[in-house]
Amino acid sequence: MKLDSRTYSYSTKKSTNLILIFAGLVLLSIAWFVGSESKEFYFSYLTSYFFWLSIILGGMFFTFVHHAFSVTWSVAIRRIMENAIILIPVFTMLFFPIIAGMEMLFKWLPNHSYWLTHSFEADHLIQHKLPFLNKQFFLQRASGYFILWNIIAFYIYFTSTRHDITGEHEALKRLKNFTMSPMGVLLFTSISFAGLDWLMSLDPHWYSTMYGVYTFAGSFLAFLGFLTFTLIRLQDQGYLKGIVSEEHYHDLGKYLFAFSVFYCYIAGAQFYFIWYSNIPEETIWYLHRWVGSWKTISVLLIVGKFFIPFFILVFRASKRNIRLLQVMSIWIIFMHYIDINFIVMPTIHHHDFHIGIYDISSMLGFAAIFIGSFRHIMSRSPLVPISDPELIHSINHRNH
Repeated sequence: MKLDSRTYSYSTKKSTNLILIFAGLVLLSIAWFVGSESKEFYFSYLTSYFFWLSIILGGMFFTFVHHAFSVTWSVAIRRIMENAIILIPVFTMLFFPIIAGMEMLFKWLPNHSYWLTHSFEADHLIQHKLPFLNKQFFLQRASGYFILWNIIAFYIYFTSTRHDITGEHEALKRLKNFTMSPMGVLLFTSISFAGLDWLMSLDPHWYSTMYGVYTFAGSFLAFLGFLTFTLIRLQDQGYLKGIVSEEHYHDLGKYLFAFSVFYCYIAGAQFYFIWYSNIPEETIWYLHRWVGSWKTISVLLIVGKFFIPFFILVFRASKRNIRLLQVMSIWIIFMHYIDINFIVMPTIHHHDFHIGIYDISSMLGFAAIFIGSFRHIMSRSPLVPISDPELIHSINHRNH
């Protein structure tokens, strides 16, 4: 089967992408310059940063699963995953403002303003966690995460795109061996520990043994929403015609449904175990999110991130309805942002959900950088792995 190159060669104006990236950098730089002495800026920055980074990390995990299990149906959509994960070097650089604002963000640092009215040495729980929660080890772990993620992203992306040219089957075997190596375990562990370091430790008196899986589940679900929306958008623009079909969307719909349930299971189990054990150091995290308008957000997450996707996507017809899937993917991405905001912002906004100028500028800045970079990456290689021998089987994939 000969593919029409017009359906898989993405065309975009380089100048438009550069403008988007530059505008995003300028917006973040101005916000940082104005708000460098404000806690609110760093919390808003962290919220938007982790929101977009989690989409990349979710894509990295999906790519690993694809290669490790030699999945056939997703070959036609694999390159979109690879185009997303290669954005990790950009987000490595964008982590530096979080390092600069550590003393604004993390209460476990002795120079945090919290200790102006409390005794750092007398806080036995903080002292107990200092071997793990200290600046030097925090930065070492962060460096390890980004080194690992960059190695994975570069190896997978460049091995895959080089295979388009060479067509050698050994390249696909190397990718399978790579994803079947301990790298897969390290990837899952690093995503979980990044959530512990950058989100859970914002309130160092609180802890949950399920939080790492909670972070992973949300990240993968957000990426599924992003992937589904991107594919539909590309087909609306005339790309991937005859390559990505209703059958692929049906499978993505099944993944969206399954991981909505999985996310709810993890989030619900975390809540039930903590609430019924009734240990003050654990329940306080939920009590902080059951006051003012945070109570409304708590209910919204239950309804919006589980019940709405569940009762819509449970039907086969819904999974094969492209426009409905498009709406649901946008909804899931939106709810993921609300979830990250719900995790981060009660640390600084104790009583009410709040969207301020730093939240808007951070989100728009990261969105511009992500979209501009992603469009540029998509234009550098075919939108499908054209030399993969399983591509024809993926195109002809059918659900039974």
